[in-house]
Amino acid sequence: MGEIAEIAVEATAITLPNSEQFYLNNDQGQKYLIQISWPLNWKNAQTSNRGPIPIMYIVDGNASFLTATESAWRRKLSSQYAGGGLIVGIGYPLNGKIYDFQRRNYDLTPPTKNPMPNCGGADKFLDFINSSVRPAVKARFPQLTVSREGLYGHSYGGVFVLHALLTRPTMFHSYLVSSPSIWWNPACIIEEAKEFLKKEDDIVQNGSLPSMAMFWGSFEQTSPRWDNESLKDYEKRAQIEFDQKMVDHAFGLSEMLRGSKALRAVKTEEYHGEDHLSVMPCSVSRSLIILFEDWL
Repeated sequence: MGEIAEIAVEATAITLPNSEQFYLNNDQGQKYLIQISWPLNWKNAQTSNRGPIPIMYIVDGNASFLTATESAWRRKLSSQYAGGGLIVGIGYPLNGKIYDFQRRNYDLTPPTKNPMPNCGGADKFLDFINSSVRPAVKARFPQLTVSREGLYGHSYGGVFVLHALLTRPTMFHSYLVSSPSIWWNPACIIEEAKEFLKKEDDIVQNGSLPSMAMFWGSFEQTSPRWDNESLKDYEKRAQIEFDQKMVDHAFGLSEMLRGSKALRAVKTEEYHGEDHLSVMPCSVSRSLIILFEDWL
């Protein structure tokens, strides 16, 4: 056998076309990473007249922005493709990680009657998105006309999006909720939903109605034992799943809100065989289709 020839390859870093990122500070001086992507067929996106087009804002941008961007670009091959839109990831300055658990635990959880340490900053985060992120995005695209805007979040981010819907229903057109951690502190978001329903007449009178889509995986509550998982580890995990009741809570809250006249539409989808982590790409892709193509 002959020797295998060595091939000299000059490797370069992977770059993402039709995208950009920058940093914004909130009122407390904390830095956020803002990432934006737009359709691959757009040229000179900042100076071209574009619109009306949709924008989807995504929290936990470090973990979801690239997934959403690729999903949106791939949709161009679909007969339903309506031209795409902007994807805006809101994340943190991280190096080699996709989550800043301390900061996201504060930013994505709502204030409650029973405060938990280092939690409860959702209202401040919503203020930051509304007063800083949205204006910055629109300033980068001065010729763009916006048709509708959606907010997407997964897990704690799902609770954050629910809190936004229930307390600021006119802030976005669509609220896209993935596997919300409704069990948190404990099920305080259910109380917000009850208050929302009490005020639905006022919401109806105040203008256009929002829509909500909620997604979850069937294995989030009753997953099987994995091949390489010990019985002890499986029983521990199964107990956590039983206690959190992710599927029951998500289904129950969506049904609670389904009949509200303060919502234009409520859409739900369960993904069979997906767990709390694996369902995220499914819900991101479906959220893009809902907001960019099948607006509720």
